[in-house]
Amino acid sequence: MLLTARGLQNVFRFQHTSILRYQNVNIQRSRWWSSINQASLSPQVEDFLEKSEIKPGFGKIQQTQMILSDLAKIVKDTEKPALGQDTRFLELLKNLEKDVRFAEPLSIISILKNVEKLGAEEDSYVVRNLENAVLWVARSCSIKELVMSFTFFAGNSRPASTQKKKMVDEILTIVERRWVEFKEGNHLNAMLHYSSMLSADLLAKLEDRLQDNVDDIPVNDLVEILSTYARSTRGRNIPVLRSLGFHISKNRSFLDIKDISDVLFAFRKLSYKDQDTLEKICYALEPLIAGNEKLSVIRSILTSLGQLKYRPSEVLDKICDWYDKRLEENKSVESRDISTILLTLANLNHIPLDKETFLQKLESKLKYEDFKDLKRGDSIWVEIVWSLLVLKRPVAEHASRILSPEFIKNTIGEDNKVHINTSKLLNINEAVTLLGDSYTGPKLSNDVIKELLQLSGPPSGNKIQFRKFVMETLSTLFPPPRFAHEDVKTNFGVSIDVEVLADSSAKPLQIETYSIKKDSDTPPKELPAGATRLAILTTPFQECLISGEMSGATSLAVNLLQANGFTTLVIDHKTISSSMKAISRIQKLDVLIKQVLEKKQNDLKEKMS
Repeated sequence: MLLTARGLQNVFRFQHTSILRYQNVNIQRSRWWSSINQASLSPQVEDFLEKSEIKPGFGKIQQTQMILSDLAKIVKDTEKPALGQDTRFLELLKNLEKDVRFAEPLSIISILKNVEKLGAEEDSYVVRNLENAVLWVARSCSIKELVMSFTFFAGNSRPASTQKKKMVDEILTIVERRWVEFKEGNHLNAMLHYSSMLSADLLAKLEDRLQDNVDDIPVNDLVEILSTYARSTRGRNIPVLRSLGFHISKNRSFLDIKDISDVLFAFRKLSYKDQDTLEKICYALEPLIAGNEKLSVIRSILTSLGQLKYRPSEVLDKICDWYDKRLEENKSVESRDISTILLTLANLNHIPLDKETFLQKLESKLKYEDFKDLKRGDSIWVEIVWSLLVLKRPVAEHASRILSPEFIKNTIGEDNKVHINTSKLLNINEAVTLLGDSYTGPKLSNDVIKELLQLSGPPSGNKIQFRKFVMETLSTLFPPPRFAHEDVKTNFGVSIDVEVLADSSAKPLQIETYSIKKDSDTPPKELPAGATRLAILTTPFQECLISGEMSGATSLAVNLLQANGFTTLVIDHKTISSSMKAISRIQKLDVLIKQVLEKKQNDLKEKMS
């Protein structure tokens, strides 16, 4: 009977495949280990191989899987070269040369994992055959199995290689054809975990599926997905974050304190500052604090709140009570816990009411020795003392150490790189200076102050942009440079964004001869009678609390400026905005300046009466 052309082609393909298979078995033996030595198998492995056999009546693939799994547990690294040459082991592997594609996907992956553990090289025949079987079944297996196949190759501990990348790309091609089948939260999360490997188009499709099914995904899975976004290097998708935040806050009653800690951490990493969502999350947090026993969870919550610049007063007070109770019960409270709570309270400008005794307990446990040997020990210590200053706690005892010449010398390297926040150090120096004769410790010399001012970093881009916007509005009332100076540096670590002079009627006065001179030891000329030195601070969104209120840094700056004879006006992002017409912005600033000056006059009258 004559064969058709297709029949001849199939015969040739079968013969060619058989030849390749024979060649590949030899390649398998030669490549099982790149360097073959004379190491022998242990008696335990020898005994195991002797007793291992494939019994009839039960699937060969399943039996082979179990044998390889048990074998991988007892074979040592030094035995793998000898194992790769053992005829009993090679005979066992022949069971994986055909019909593997009909096995369960998870069985194939399990076999592949154990074969690699036993020393098979990536380009050996058995590994290639198993990988091809994975691709074959991935076309029709469940989404769960498809995801597990992808994560196995994407997260495999093998070194990155062309073959590994090819397998990932092949499976992703299948995912792109089946993306509409994704709906489970854990499946979507597993794919998003490897978002750096996904194309922009596939990532967008999976995010669409996430938003389509977000109502049906358990809240704990949503928390996991949010945490995955926080670890991602692909940036943030605001619509997705908004959807996740909304549904998590809606189902907040199902969250425990660790879940809420993870949510706040993710929001911090993603700089997602939706006040309404945070309010709901923190409302659910309040009753969970008292029953918590883990310091790390409370530390994480405090750090996230501080960096988010969100101040839930009730939560902060309950956390203070939680620490106070631990101290009363002589339970462990670490130095980093004390520093974390002080820094957070200071950054959020939150002075707990009726917590004088608690704050005294914290201060009594503060020891420089607990921080000095840390990588940034001196910097952390300056931050702690600065936090006490913001919280209006006594700092003289601690300041005498950080203002000493030895401390300053250690914090300014030979390359003139500063390892501390110079502005905060200058703030502390000014605070003890204002104490007068009651402080007898060291202070910064004028030369050191000048050096620190020169080494201080530039303002952020957001600060510069917002200050420029405010100045464009203010210049109509106080035209620079005759009537307004920008970015005025003070010797006490506060940068005045705009300095102006005004008479009692709020009319501008020329400022040149009365302004602070940078790097000058000569104080400014005395003001004319009735004149007011007005320091205007501009605070963009990034420098304010989410509520729009002053942060601890701004509050301290205002206090130090007022102690040095300035009248202050803080203009935040809510005071004036680009949505307002220019004339409305000018009129509003004019009213605010007049109100500030009027308040000053009223305060003076009260003092004189």
